Amino acid sequence: MELITRTVQRGDDETTLQTQAVAYQKTTAILWRPLWSGWDEFVLAALHRWSVPALRVTLGLVFLWFGALKVFGVSPIIPMLRETYPFVSIPVLSFSLGIWEMLIGGGLLFKRALRSTLGLLCVHLAGTFTALWLAPSVFFHHGNPLVLTEDGEFVAKNLVLLTAGLVIAGYELTPLGRKQ
Repeated sequence: MELITRTVQRGDDETTLQTQAVAYQKTTAILWRPLWSGWDEFVLAALHRWSVPALRVTLGLVFLWFGALKVFGVSPIIPMLRETYPFVSIPVLSFSLGIWEMLIGGGLLFKRALRSTLGLLCVHLAGTFTALWLAPSVFFHHGNPLVLTEDGEFVAKNLVLLTAGLVIAGYELTPLGRKQ
């Protein structure tokens, strides 16, 4: 919708008045811009403040949950552990991994010993990738690394968990010797 008005200007000889058409474009975008701008700033400020702590807490809950499943021997990955590590006692391995994951989960959830917790997380997730090397047939169809099995997808998602740990480390840790 356009609104046209005329403005009055003095001429060069100071005795005549000239009129000039001026068009005003009235759009919804211009009218809503201050409202959206304020809302956008509010949402972005909330995301800056809460996204990494939310990531830390949810990652902690996932590790506590997965660890508890292993400790109680009801984890769905126990058959995968059996196929991947036939040379290890699976109940001992499952229980140990469960405790390890629960330590990681508790450290993330309660933000305790975060540097050590994130170190445990990185070592644990890096350890899961050794399974790809130990038993590739469990994780790849016909040995093709681009065609994952269900177990392969389960291990590949650990790349996201590892990256989440790196994001948390980047935002939540301070250099050694410096107080937070």
